[in-house]
Amino acid sequence: MDIGGFDLNLLKAFDALYAEHHVTRAGLRIGLSQSAMSGALTRLRELFDDELFVRAPSGMQPTPRACDLAVPISDALRLIRGTLRPDEFDPATADQVFTIAMNDYSAFVLLPLLLARLSIEAPHVDVRVRGTFGRDEAVELLDSGEASLAIGFPVEVSARILTRPLLQEDFSCIARPGHPAFADGASVEDFAAASHLLVSPEGDRASLVDRELAKLGLERRVALSLPQFLVAPFVIAETDLVATVASRVARRFAASGLGIAVHQPPIGLPRWTLAMLWHRRADTHAPTRWMQNLIAEVAASA
Repeated sequence: MDIGGFDLNLLKAFDALYAEHHVTRAGLRIGLSQSAMSGALTRLRELFDDELFVRAPSGMQPTPRACDLAVPISDALRLIRGTLRPDEFDPATADQVFTIAMNDYSAFVLLPLLLARLSIEAPHVDVRVRGTFGRDEAVELLDSGEASLAIGFPVEVSARILTRPLLQEDFSCIARPGHPAFADGASVEDFAAASHLLVSPEGDRASLVDRELAKLGLERRVALSLPQFLVAPFVIAETDLVATVASRVARRFAASGLGIAVHQPPIGLPRWTLAMLWHRRADTHAPTRWMQNLIAEVAASA
């Protein structure tokens, strides 16, 4: 079939006829008179070389050829409507894939909650995660369009990268139960004297803890540096190492049954913000806005 000059309104007419089984009601459904609807049916019959709908006591009944066409035409119309009306987004029927750049912390804290919500509210929506190790890499993924959202540490708001805070986080220390660095009467000097595990995606050998200890004239030994924190609880449970990690992560580790105790750091450490970032070109994209709001709701309950 040559579709050059094809009138898409004929597909609307077909869809209405299939749904109503009646020429007049089908016309009312899409705003056409009975004569215009009859003309559309005549053109459809010529186009597909088939009667398509035949009169019967129960109304205009579809032929086998019409039944074959019904679902593909309905799907095509739904796709066209969704494309032409981008502000409309129905998560219950959406079947798209969202690519989100996430660091280990955001994936650990948010993904289980996010997927639980999606399974109920948007069962056909899939998520693809791109791992990131820093702000610059997240921005590159947004700039290139490889990710529609990024979650991690905030970057400075710019003309093209927008940001939204998701949650505030503290630090906690984890160690095996009974570790002397956290015994009654233990001092910040005892904490500094312990051997430490440092989680550093960038591979640094120093962190905020080291800077705060330096202000007190102290330094610690980092016996093990890791690029991700997921192996940390297993190491901590079997050694005398101490780790300072995000509090939500520490609480999850303590509930794992590995035998890990959570302690307040003996030095002052500032709170930090987990943020969501996106490119300005996606600021008015309805599906992206929906996912932003869902992630924000999930973060508020994390």
